[in-house]
Amino acid sequence: MIDSPPDTRLVVVASVRLYREGMVTNLERRHGLSVVGAAAGRAEALDLVSATKPAVVVLDMATECSLELVRVIKNTVPEVKIIAVAVEENDAEIIACAEAGVDGYLRCEGSMDDLTSTITSVTRDELLCSPRVAATLFRRVGALASSVGAPRLNSALTSRESEVLSLIRGGLSNKEIAVRLHIEVATVKNHVHNLLEKLHVTSRVEAAVQLGAGLSGHSRRPYLTSSRSGRG
Repeated sequence: MIDSPPDTRLVVVASVRLYREGMVTNLERRHGLSVVGAAAGRAEALDLVSATKPAVVVLDMATECSLELVRVIKNTVPEVKIIAVAVEENDAEIIACAEAGVDGYLRCEGSMDDLTSTITSVTRDELLCSPRVAATLFRRVGALASSVGAPRLNSALTSRESEVLSLIRGGLSNKEIAVRLHIEVATVKNHVHNLLEKLHVTSRVEAAVQLGAGLSGHSRRPYLTSSRSGRG
């Protein structure tokens, strides 16, 4: 068993009194842990956390509105670490806890030793979890990264904006694009401004990178260092 740092202040939240009192009693017996309060529900827990400012909240996920309670605590006292107790090791529940803001997990079959080790881990900004939980979280991060990138690449660009973006990828300046498309430089500037807005980027280089086109060899040209000046 790994001892927690000295004087780690805890709040226990569990709706079942017998379960709640049992956790408090057992945690108080552990070296370096101090239970500063226990709560049965959302309102009581929020008042207790705000008043005592614990380092860690140990939350029984069977408590009513437990995920919402995690979100509210994280919004009001973001420095508090939250351990979700009695988590089923399935993708849906793990992801739901992670997205709500949980810092550590204890599976349904976890022991008091496991809980103490998890408390130690979260106070060190570490995640103590099984390989399956780690794999689930990595998959979720990958899926989120893909979903964030996709809207940028598929933004509703007009056909002309798409043409301009393609020429930017080729390293052309505004004047060169205007000549290629037989339009005014001012019109090119407007198109550049609009596509930057739609792609949620601030420079021509970022727009090109979004589409996987590095502009090596052109990065020192003046028009590439301008955010939205549209210099030709």
